[in-house]
Amino acid sequence: MDTLKYQIPNDAKYFSTVRLMLSGILNILNRDIEEIEDLKMAVTETLNICHKLGEDDHIDLVFEIEEAKNIKIYVSEINEEKLDASEDLSLAKTIIDCLVDESHFDGNKFILSKKL
Repeated sequence: MDTLKYQIPNDAKYFSTVRLMLSGILNILNRDIEEIEDLKMAVTETLNICHKLGEDDHIDLVFEIEEAKNIKIYVSEINEEKLDASEDLSLAKTIIDCLVDESHFDGNKFILSKKL
């Protein structure tokens, strides 16, 4: 399993760097453009949630690639209770759920999982 860690300030101007990094990872794994765009959108929606609900000044991301068959993306600093209480962000959560195989909380981490 390969693991990549990335930390950015909780500022939307840095979100494009995460999208670029994810594109690079998926390109190395020879994924098609539609799959890359779907995951980029799911991660962007997750980052938007972090930006609105984040309780910290940074966002930690961990990308785990399991033998080019599965990718898990861990995004920290999301408060599940605040997300559940926010009607504005329920659409973002719905979009994420449509684009990945699984999404769930583990403590303050939001985990996205996609079979490749």
